[in-house]
Formats: sequence, structure tokens, C-alpha cells
Amino acid sequence: MGIITRFWFAPLPPAPEDASIMTVTWAAGALDPDRFAGVVAGYGQFCGAYGDPGAGFEGLFGLLHLNRAQGGPQVALTAQNVLADDGLAALLAAVTPATAPAPAVEVRTLPWLYATQTLNGSGPNRRGKYKSAYMVETFPGRQIEAMWDALSTEGPPNSQSLLQVDTYGGAINAVGAGDTAVAQRSSIMKLQFQTYWDDPAYDDVSLGWIREFYDDMYGPYGPIPDTTMDGCYVGYPDVELLDWQDLYYKGNYPRLQHAKGVWDPLNVFNHQQSIELPGR
Repeated sequence: MGIITRFWFAPLPPAPEDASIMTVTWAAGALDPDRFAGVVAGYGQFCGAYGDPGAGFEGLFGLLHLNRAQGGPQVALTAQNVLADDGLAALLAAVTPATAPAPAVEVRTLPWLYATQTLNGSGPNRRGKYKSAYMVETFPGRQIEAMWDALSTEGPPNSQSLLQVDTYGGAINAVGAGDTAVAQRSSIMKLQFQTYWDDPAYDDVSLGWIREFYDDMYGPYGPIPDTTMDGCYVGYPDVELLDWQDLYYKGNYPRLQHAKGVWDPLNVFNHQQSIELPGR
């Protein structure tokens, strides 16, 4: 915890004039398990190619929404592109294998500011829970099966429950793992497990759904950094993580502890997942 009194910015690139937004949707029940796996795997493979700096898709950002629904997940992809390249066409081709039914596709071109605001809806006030994971490789088959199982169940009542998969990499991966507190600089996707509800009576069932989904994906210790996973995103604090120090910060944690010891040796600023003093 701290107080920010001043910001310095390096020279920023000029904002683009326009942005194209593509929306691709499959209705609930349109995809069987095999076709669902083809769409998800195709997205992961595209992110693997997109994730390296200089891969040619620096102006592209995508969000794959895998929404829980009866009869099978409802799948939606939203992508924004600000460069005059074929990024949207390449992404669409990756997520529409020949074996899958044709989705509904819409592409709009808007002034850049309006396009940015279009993707920034906050929605109503609700109760909610987030969990996260970074990936350095595409999805193992067992994880796609876990997605299908969790997103095909009736699930918690009075809720919106989904897995959102963000494209990652590009300029993010051009920064060294030790240059900032964020060590995940080789990831190709960031996963956001989300559930929202209104009635406190559904707290237990809603939290139970997301916990079971997450455990089926990663086991009790979370997405431990290895050749496939790369830990968790600190911006979505999750008090249930057993090894949050390594999952959030990886090898940067000892340096953060040193800074904590210098600037807050009495641990005045603290919370459940604040940086601990050296010697934990």
C-alpha cells in the first residue's frame, strides 16, 4: 500500500485514428465437446504464434469468452485491431475449424476512442469472485475437457459464470522478467475465471463452482510455473492461493521483500497478501 504523488511517462506512441472490432459467437449448444475443443485449441495455437514480439500482430487484442450454459458453453470472441493488417482474418481462421458450425460474425470500424469505450463496460454492481492463470503454451487436452465440464453444468443460480482468455505477449513480452515486479514476460494467454451473482444466499454455491473449476484445471496448488503455466495475475487477488508469493511474483519476490524491509520495516502497510518482510 502506498500513496502515488507523481507519474512520469516515456514518450507514448500516437493513438490510432480508427479501430476495427470483430465479434464472433456460437450459441449455447452449437458446439459439441470435440468442436468446442477445436475452437479453444485453435485460439491457443494462434496466441502461441502471436505472443512473440515482432510476430506481426502488435495492433491486435482478443478476448475469448467461454460462458457457462445448459447444453454446452456459449462461446464468444471479441477482437480489436488498430493496424492495417490481416490480424482479424487470421484470428477468425484460427478459431473456425472446418468441423465447427459457422459462427455469427460482425466487424465494425469505429474511431479509436469510441472503440476503446465500447470494450470498457463495467456493468451493474454485483457480488463476484475472480481467479487467474498465465500460460506459456497452448491448452493441454485435459484442461479443455475440464472447461467443457465446468461450463456445461447448470451451475450456480442467479449468476454469470465464465472463463475469459486474453491474448497476451507482443510488447508485454519484450520486457525482461526481472525489469518490473511482474515476472510473467513469456506468456501467450492470461486466463480470468469469473463468477458474478446478486443474492448473498448464493455465496457458497457460486464460490464452490469456481473453486471446483480451478482445482480441476490445476490441482490444489494452482498454476505452478512450468513449461505450460506461468503463475497468477496479482491484479486479481485470490486469498485461496497457497503459494501466492511465487505464483504472483516468481523470482522477483526476494527483491520486493528487500524493498519492503527498507521502506516499511515495521510492516505498517499490510494486508493478507502484502509483500512480507525478509526472512518469511
